[in-house]
Amino acid sequence: MERKVFSRRVALITGGVKRLGFTIARAIAAEGAEIIVTYFQSAPAEAKRAVAELERAGAETAHAYKCDLASLKSLRAFCAALERKHPRIDYLVNSAATFPREKFFEASPATFDATFALNARAPFFLSQYVAIGMKRDGFGRIINIADVAAYLPWPSYLAYSMSKAAVVAMTKGLAKALAPEILVNAIAPGPVLLPEHYDSMDLKKAVEPTVLKRQGAPEDVASAVVFLLQSDYITGSTLPVDGGRMIR
Repeated sequence: MERKVFSRRVALITGGVKRLGFTIARAIAAEGAEIIVTYFQSAPAEAKRAVAELERAGAETAHAYKCDLASLKSLRAFCAALERKHPRIDYLVNSAATFPREKFFEASPATFDATFALNARAPFFLSQYVAIGMKRDGFGRIINIADVAAYLPWPSYLAYSMSKAAVVAMTKGLAKALAPEILVNAIAPGPVLLPEHYDSMDLKKAVEPTVLKRQGAPEDVASAVVFLLQSDYITGSTLPVDGGRMIR
């Protein structure tokens, strides 16, 4: 039997129970890794179904943990659980995020802080935790899910755009801080998985600025994640998966 690419590797994907995070987790599972996913707002039954599907997809085994990553207390408790149950993490994909819509003059400190807590602070401190073991083991890969909004901010999503710009900066800084054992990269998706409340007009506005004039798919991002996890000579980079949005 042919050995899968990620056999005997352990991958942690935040927000991996639904939407983009789940698609990424499934792509890594298909290559034989042990999968750990986090969730918070999803129901336990949904998390259980995700675990079963990840194992059917090819994961050596899969686990789901409920964690409010925006809470430092909850994040610390999760890291303690990892230390007990999963002392080795080979791959970390920071995918969990919040996407609040607030126009500038309507923006509130509470929403701003909550956005940065989940989108920027949580990946920073979770990376800090897993990097200790990765350094010890002499191997690690960290992938941060950014957004083209880091470079092309959206006026109605300024806090989100700023938080994703922080993710891009963090990626470069961690690549320097954690080399040579740990490679750190990011992916900046374009319109691949739009908010559920978007209508046809919103979709048109999102797709029109791309060169390809069409929406991408979550699988496009997942394929890029798998590619970067396999790389031995790419670090500190942010890969756009945006249909050419950033060159318009």
